[in-house]
Amino acid sequence: MPTIISVTLVILVTILSAGTAAEAKGLRPNFLLIVADDLGYSDIGSYGSGISTPALDQLASEGVRFSNYHVLPTCSPTRSALLSGNDNHVAGMGVMSEFIYPAIEHLPGYVGYLSDRVATIPEILRSAGYHTYMAGKWHLGKDNTQSPFKRGFEETFTMMNGGGSHWADMRALSPTEEMIYRKNGALISQLPEGFYSTKDCTESLIGFINRNKDDGKPFFAYLSYTAPHDPLHAPPEYIAKYKGRFDSGWDALRLKRLENLKKLELIPKHVNELPS
Repeated sequence: MPTIISVTLVILVTILSAGTAAEAKGLRPNFLLIVADDLGYSDIGSYGSGISTPALDQLASEGVRFSNYHVLPTCSPTRSALLSGNDNHVAGMGVMSEFIYPAIEHLPGYVGYLSDRVATIPEILRSAGYHTYMAGKWHLGKDNTQSPFKRGFEETFTMMNGGGSHWADMRALSPTEEMIYRKNGALISQLPEGFYSTKDCTESLIGFINRNKDDGKPFFAYLSYTAPHDPLHAPPEYIAKYKGRFDSGWDALRLKRLENLKKLELIPKHVNELPS
């Protein structure tokens, strides 16, 4: 489906320290899985965006860009399939937990958290001798027993909700909800001053990796960003950096992205418009 302009999640996987030399020595690669919530794939520089994403562009230039892919229409069902390799109903996430209604709430495909009927990638890799780390949004169950720390990740810093403030105030998306952060399963009552979700999740994951980088074990790291998800918060310096760049409006941006995708040969040249 190469003509889709936005998806629930944009997913990037990079295999680090791989290649013929590593393979010849029998070394196991490190895996870094990056998920960006509510980011359209053409929002990344390597897919024709005017937004600066140099680190992701470097990963793309050294790897493979895909243009044919499938995701679920909403957040946590996609995450359940991604982390388990199973249909989202088998993984217990037929719909997001927020959308479960009485007629389906007792069915095994709609438990509202990542089901014990499936094994997760970190559970499998950890049993094979990998370090497993996660930082960012989970949205596959809020309780400690449903946390990523209980599903194969040995070090975690996670927001359990579907969304909320990207600052330290921990304000939820609605007054009826509360923001839940956990570190290694334990509740976090207060975030540090100067917290911003993208910055602190990145720093947490780097810290996890650095603590054990000299022990010779490979790692699987899952970094789950939320900044593109409402509420749309950005540091002042980011806002200033792009001031005026998108003043031409959505329609003009849409056409420009279309032409850039054609130039990159990610969509056929005969496509004249993208679906709404």
